[in-house]
Formats: sequence, C-alpha cells, structure tokens
Amino acid sequence: MLNTLKTRFATFLKKESHDPAKVVRSTLTFETLQAMAQVYDERKREVPIMPATIETMAWAYLQICQGEDPWTALGNFTNAWYGYAKHIRADLVSEPLTRPEQQTEHIHRWAAFCAASVEFLCDRYSIACPDWVNDPSFVLETPWWRTRQTDDPSVRRRLMHMTPAPFARRNIFCSNLLFQNKYEMYEWIQEALAQGMTTPAEIHRYARQKEISIHET
Repeated sequence: MLNTLKTRFATFLKKESHDPAKVVRSTLTFETLQAMAQVYDERKREVPIMPATIETMAWAYLQICQGEDPWTALGNFTNAWYGYAKHIRADLVSEPLTRPEQQTEHIHRWAAFCAASVEFLCDRYSIACPDWVNDPSFVLETPWWRTRQTDDPSVRRRLMHMTPAPFARRNIFCSNLLFQNKYEMYEWIQEALAQGMTTPAEIHRYARQKEISIHET
C-alpha cells in the first residue's frame, strides 16, 4: 500500500503546478501524508537536474515580452526558485530585466510585477536583493488592481489591506498568496511528522500556520 501511495505522489510531484492548498487537507489519512513526505524526502536527496535554460526572473520577463502568458512564465520561474535551482536563488534574480524599445502598458505592468516579486521573495527568504528592482520606472503611475472587480470599492479596500508591501509600493494591488507552492507544503509535512504529530488535523494546522507566517503576513 505504501509503495502504491509513493508511486502516486512521485508522479504528482512532477507536475509543474497545482493548487498547494490541496496538498494538505485534514481529511487525508496519516498514511497518505507520510507517503507524501517520504517521496519528497527521496526527491530532495537526488542531485537536481539543471535544464539547459535556467528559468531566471529575467528569462521569465523576456518570455512575457515575447507573448508568453505571464503566469506560465512566472510559474516556470517559481519552479526554479522552490525546486531545482533553490541552491542558487541569488543567481535567479541578479540579472536586470531587459525591456523592449517599444513598451506597452502590458509589458510595463509586468516589469513592475517582476521587480516587486523579486523584492518580496528576497525579503522572505533572506536573499540579498539586487539593486535593479529599485528603478523608479517600476512604480506604476496608475494603480493596477489585480482583480476582475476593479470598480468595487470593498474589493479595492481588501486588496489594499492584503497586498504585500513590495507590490503596493509599485502601485500594484493583488493577493498575498502569489507564491504559495507545493514544495514548501511537503517540507512542512515532513517537519510536522518529525515533531511527532500523528493526526492529519494537527499536521494540517501546522502546515497552515507555516504558510500564513511566510505568505500572508
């Protein structure tokens, strides 16, 4: 049974993205959570396979400029940051963005978003933040409300309250859950098990508190 679960989650880990909130649920069995933690531990022990192209933030922005969906490009960067290239995080953000000569509002907004993301991640993970993010051109003249309900005053108030400071300083107002990820969730499951937690409910609470401390404060 355990080997079956481990096989299932080894496949699950290979997926590029999924909702990390679904990784830990109080309805999951202890055996399932244990299998998830074991698979992740085994994967961590493997030597990371570096792709031919390291998906840095500068690379992600270039992809956006070339027409890639911004969330796909940033998702690939996130896989590098939390996954195969986490040991070289400073290198993932050191290169300044190369902006095109003809800059549309779309491209300008995402440049600001990338700069805010780098500042946010460097602060949360104690990485020296590169100076290029402080370019004043990354501060948008007009607020960018990352919601479909842009004209709803209550939604705007909620976003102003929850938006992480690096984004708000650049006039971007968005969710504070931008960088939730599966990698940390597996690590927190491991930590909970190592501390002797044996019920899914308490493991779920532990992981949720860790998530809040990093992504929602």
